[in-house]
Amino acid sequence: MALKDWFKKRRETRENGYVSFTQDDLKAGQEATPSNEKAYELLDAAMMTSSHITKEDENQQTVNIDDVYPCTEAECDEMDRLLDCAQAAVQDPNDEFFKERYEELREIVSWSRKKHWTFKWSLIAGCILSIFIMFYISGEVASDRQAIEAKVEGIKNWQKQDTTIAFADCRTDSLVYTLANANGHKAYKLGHIKKNYENALENIEDYKHRADTAQDRERKKGYKKQIKYYEDKAEAYLEQYEDINDMGFKKYRKTVVKSYKDDLRAARWLDRIVWLICIYVLLLTPFYIYSSHQYGYYITRYRAERARLDKFQKIGFAFASFLLGASVALQFFPETEVTTIYSSGRTETHTESNPLDIVIIILKLVLLAAAACVFSFVCIYIMSHVTITSFKRNHDWSKVATATAALTSKATEVAGKAGEVAMKAASKAVEVVDENIQKRKEQKENTSQE
Repeated sequence: MALKDWFKKRRETRENGYVSFTQDDLKAGQEATPSNEKAYELLDAAMMTSSHITKEDENQQTVNIDDVYPCTEAECDEMDRLLDCAQAAVQDPNDEFFKERYEELREIVSWSRKKHWTFKWSLIAGCILSIFIMFYISGEVASDRQAIEAKVEGIKNWQKQDTTIAFADCRTDSLVYTLANANGHKAYKLGHIKKNYENALENIEDYKHRADTAQDRERKKGYKKQIKYYEDKAEAYLEQYEDINDMGFKKYRKTVVKSYKDDLRAARWLDRIVWLICIYVLLLTPFYIYSSHQYGYYITRYRAERARLDKFQKIGFAFASFLLGASVALQFFPETEVTTIYSSGRTETHTESNPLDIVIIILKLVLLAAAACVFSFVCIYIMSHVTITSFKRNHDWSKVATATAALTSKATEVAGKAGEVAMKAASKAVEVVDENIQKRKEQKENTSQE
């Protein structure tokens, strides 16, 4: 095994709470070396310091081997103290079994006190992939937004013309959508309304014929309801036609611009949302890496939570892999060999692709996009959860709140003192003014007396 792989395996086993011996092994060593009985008891006590060990575990004198690691700095101190006592209680220094167990527990405490990098490159890769996806979506959204803006600008530049179209003159066939001028756009819209109106009239005649020929009373009643429904629809279409047709050029242009401005507003909001997500993911990656530098006892304390996230990651990645595999597994239809025989007797043979291959290509692209989205979502979710919880748990925000309150109090005190100084200065200025006024009065009085 390479040195790099050995270190990786060692780190992973520590993160998983690995211990090479059990309490039964300590009892066996104690029985083998009775002179070190006290030392073995202290080793056993050191294994019971973790807060993961419940009262039930203590009463039964059995400990889940994964729960030996300390979960806090105070538990590290307690474990170190017990190990010091165990070392001092050794009577037989040649007990190799005790030495190995003692050194392993010391190493566990040392690992728990140090900080370790816990970030996963696979999650970072998923975030990077999501950034590319967001950039692609942003480009598409920006393109749609620019297209709508161009349409709005074109509508605003319509030349003034008469847009009134009599109902009888309105065409319902060969309707072509255009934004080149107001009349063409209005003709297209009114044509569709008139077509709907005519369809409603046809349905009325159809249901009238059915009602006249129906023998069943309930069925005839149902047909009459349909007649009333389509009569109301026809009336509504006619009113809609008249309302739009009565619009002058300016009013109609304003209405069309408003309809596109709603789409433009939605496109701009979508563009902002995409960019916000992109910025969030860009900031998330360095914060995730920074927050993943954690103490060993922190890793131990939240090992169960990490295990649940790892399970969620495996399920998400498995589903993404399934979608990717399905995309790769889709095979194109076989090509067809076509032979052409000319009048001269000459023949040519060529192959043609199956038209259904286009469907296969679309399915492949959809599956690839779905796999990328699932992979990215899982990575962003886990990184967000880890980053937020780590910042919340690794920092004593109560101290920050206390410091903030202290600063606020200090600022209030300083502001109060400043106010007092200002009031004193103002009072002094008033006194000076009053003195000047009094001096001027005295000078005037002296002048008048002279």
